[in-house]
Amino acid sequence: MDALAINGGPKAKPTPYRTENRYGDEELQQLREVIDAGRLMGPGGKVQEFEEAVAEAFGVRHVVMVTSGTAALHTALAALGVSEGDEVITTPMTDIGTVAAILALHATPVFADIDLQTTLISPQSARERITDRTRVVIAVHLAGLPCPMDEMMALSQRTGVKILEDCAQAHGGKYRGRYLGTIGHAAGFSMNESKQMSTGDGGFVMTNDDTTARIAGLFHDKTYIRDGSIGYGDQPIPFFAPNYRPSCLQAAVGLAQLHKLAALVARRDAVARRYYAELGDLPHLHLPRLAEGGEPSWWPIPARYSGAEATCQEMRQALAAEGLSIGSRIGPAGNILRTELVREKRYYPLTDAVPAFWRDTVYDDTTCPNVDTMQATVMRLPVDQRYSDEDIAQTIAGIRKVWAHYFGTP
Repeated sequence: MDALAINGGPKAKPTPYRTENRYGDEELQQLREVIDAGRLMGPGGKVQEFEEAVAEAFGVRHVVMVTSGTAALHTALAALGVSEGDEVITTPMTDIGTVAAILALHATPVFADIDLQTTLISPQSARERITDRTRVVIAVHLAGLPCPMDEMMALSQRTGVKILEDCAQAHGGKYRGRYLGTIGHAAGFSMNESKQMSTGDGGFVMTNDDTTARIAGLFHDKTYIRDGSIGYGDQPIPFFAPNYRPSCLQAAVGLAQLHKLAALVARRDAVARRYYAELGDLPHLHLPRLAEGGEPSWWPIPARYSGAEATCQEMRQALAAEGLSIGSRIGPAGNILRTELVREKRYYPLTDAVPAFWRDTVYDDTTCPNVDTMQATVMRLPVDQRYSDEDIAQTIAGIRKVWAHYFGTP
């Protein structure tokens, strides 16, 4: 057996991962159509075309395109009726945009722990945190892994709270044959550079409810009514709303990306299946357990290390020395309970004043121990549709090489 690269041996992966440009002729053609039309602003044109195409592809009644995933969640929460004084439950192991969307409505974020086996929000933990102020539970399909939506919707049935699906990393994933984002009361999607569908930045809201869609359509565009029924200067402005209106340029790129989504999901699934098939027997390496009926839209896979012969940090260093791209954290903030924003309730940039809606909230940063465990022991396995078969074979060989050194596995 070759010596570990960290000890002077040859690298298991001597070449970089393949990551060619994900944008090409199809995006350019869509963009040319926008330029030729001489109109870059929605809500009609390519924006409307994108919304209709996504609705048809996902089999959902309504899609409202916005400028980011955070904007999508903010818009969806507003359309679901969240307001000041309400509580919204989610996981502290997510992008801060999930929490920002709650705080933007002067609602209180409440944090449920994760299930260590699935790495996703625990329905039981969410249930334990429901009060008479709870309006929504956000089910974050983290890393493209489907939350157990049967349990989530049963929770909604029992308690009356609504379920918002955070699909920022889950485009094209399914649960029991239905696309993620079409099961809950509404969903928010991101389309920044790292997502399965990218417009550089962007997002969209998805819902089957007509009223939710109508409010979302108003909310994302300052409540302007743009169907021609209202004359200039006569807009009623029925409630406060920001401007999250996207451009036709974003929509053009989004249309081209939508056409590539099925092939992308299939390729990522092939990569993930190899990891599960060829690494599933390694001791102390725990790949996420999938919800029954779940079909992920795979992201870097949040595997967990539980060995004692070497520390997690030592294992990560050995894997990195082999040339492998193994992530060491989930999300830029880690555990959001431990951020300054939440720990100190730091809402404003230039003052320590806490807004009234948040003033009486007390957080205990030890209430989600599974999140801390996951962040301390995670080893994210690289997944990208652009990776070659050789990239994946070398990654698997490198992981098995490091495991053989420490645990004697073949």
